[in-house]
Amino acid sequence: MSSDRTNLAIFGRRLPNLNIADHWGLGVQLITVSAPLGMVVGVAIAGYDYVVNSLLWENLAEHLPPVLLCLMPIVAMMLTWAIIKVGKVIYTSMADEVVRAYHSPNQGIDYRRAGAKLAASVATMGFGGSAGMEGASKWLGAVIGGGVQAGINRVGRIRLLHAKQEITMLAGAAAGIGAIFRAPLTGAIMGIESPYKHDLAHEALLHGLVASATSFFTFTAIGSATPYFPIKVSYILTWRDLLVCIPLGLAAGLASHVFLGLLAKIKSHVKNSNYPSYLHYLFGGVILSLLALLTFWLSGEPLTLQAGLPVARSLLYGNYPLTICLAIFVTKIIATAVTFGCGGVGGLFVPSATIGAALGSVFDIFFPTSQPGLFTMVGVAAFTGASYNSLLFAAVFVAEATGSPAMVVPGLVASCVAFVTSAGVSNSAHQQHRR
Repeated sequence: MSSDRTNLAIFGRRLPNLNIADHWGLGVQLITVSAPLGMVVGVAIAGYDYVVNSLLWENLAEHLPPVLLCLMPIVAMMLTWAIIKVGKVIYTSMADEVVRAYHSPNQGIDYRRAGAKLAASVATMGFGGSAGMEGASKWLGAVIGGGVQAGINRVGRIRLLHAKQEITMLAGAAAGIGAIFRAPLTGAIMGIESPYKHDLAHEALLHGLVASATSFFTFTAIGSATPYFPIKVSYILTWRDLLVCIPLGLAAGLASHVFLGLLAKIKSHVKNSNYPSYLHYLFGGVILSLLALLTFWLSGEPLTLQAGLPVARSLLYGNYPLTICLAIFVTKIIATAVTFGCGGVGGLFVPSATIGAALGSVFDIFFPTSQPGLFTMVGVAAFTGASYNSLLFAAVFVAEATGSPAMVVPGLVASCVAFVTSAGVSNSAHQQHRR
């Protein structure tokens, strides 16, 4: 055959200009790069999850009395400051650094300070800062993916495996999310949706799907295979529930403005302040500890510590009265804004999911259904969708996280309303409008 491009007849229909070489090369890349990359990322995320949650936080929660546990955020923030100072970390954001590296490949990820940044995230989350594993997992997967592709591109003999570094970086990011959430489709969608507000990085979709799938398989083989939000109810949709999703989406969109506005204000104040940086971290730690003590006094539990996944699950199961749901909603917004505004390192998604769950649980109380927790999960989709300027991954996440596909529909309704209400305000400084 003199050319890679040829006309093929399939079932009597001719397919003009099918580039067999390109498709063959893509298949080879998926099998030899994306699939193994996902496995490596899955192992890395499993180890990272063990250190942060099992080795540090669970031990602290088990052995410390609640009052002392409430003081751990001070330790978290001061340790984070020390690591950032010694490691000379300039850019503390994790998920947003991936977005920045995608749009500015020449600038890329700061690999020289990656170890210090990873350690800082362990300190923030492992000692109770209001930060989640998603941002760090996305960043760690991107670091591995970008590094692997950079190494491959330097070897001239394997030109078939050469590719744009930012595509493999996004595949690694998708693998990190798919592993930590135990949700491979969510990982792939979040990976390609995060660089834009009204567009997709579609060239990385196949790579992200393969890497996320193998990462999910590897992570669940090593660690936990339990869904993020295990439920025993199969949701059945009704028109009444879908109608309630509209004001819930509106409330979530407005709440995201409050949350992101507070976060931006704290960051601006810290940036323009003349005080030494350690005082900002110390002040943030003290505020986080006071918020934890307040919720402990109100409910008997320090509800604002760490990412808040156990709290979100308790909200889903209807374990809190209205006053506590509202307290969680307000205090978690403040705690998360303070954590990241004062320099904490980690992810915003799970704390945002906890905020959304608290808002949704209020709707569950006022608009009870035959399916408890429905609006709690819709609140998760709506608030995270608004904060991340996402229409897709938040709704898909609640379906995968609960194992209930019907959740996609109310999740999409609320996410669309929240997305429009958010008016393009995002927690990612480098997220672009579209291509």
